[in-house]
Amino acid sequence: MKATARELFDLHVHGDGSADSRLSTKRAIARARELGLRGLAFTDHDRLTLLESPYNDFVLVPGAELSTEWGDLLALGISELPPAGLPVPELIDDIHDQGGVAVVPHAFSGELAHICMNGRVFEVIGVIDGLEVTSPKRSVDNAKARRVARENGKAQIGGSDAHSVEDLGRGLTACDGATVEGLLEAIRKGRTEAFARQ
Repeated sequence: MKATARELFDLHVHGDGSADSRLSTKRAIARARELGLRGLAFTDHDRLTLLESPYNDFVLVPGAELSTEWGDLLALGISELPPAGLPVPELIDDIHDQGGVAVVPHAFSGELAHICMNGRVFEVIGVIDGLEVTSPKRSVDNAKARRVARENGKAQIGGSDAHSVEDLGRGLTACDGATVEGLLEAIRKGRTEAFARQ
């Protein structure tokens, strides 16, 4: 699938704030611009990344990848890290109370049960805003995530889960929003496309 005349974002990137990342913030932004992206979200592990974009035409979406007892959860557009240890439904409420969106990354995988929500997704399907459908992890069932998102009217989110410059931009979200709020609103309304780039 190709996105044309829409803004492109990588919404799952690990930078300086993730110990397992080899990708610097500066290099990530440079690479994203080389790829023609409108912006990206640094979603470091249990750490909120709030950065001002050094460019007027490039958007940095505040975000974090939160560890929960059910698996990982992306919080996009938040202004502060939610309290640790909240039950997942309350965590999602906190994200929404901050004006953010809650996205389940790498949702379905038997091999990665410690980070994937799997069947628990259906316990919060009514309150999450989207599912990542472009996970590069081999054991993740992206087709199932795409089907579940479509059947439940949720946004389909593209993110690369990049920890290196080579992986950045492999999963992309396309929407009409050119600002953080425009992107978040597109996600809330399910008006996004997601695709993988080789």
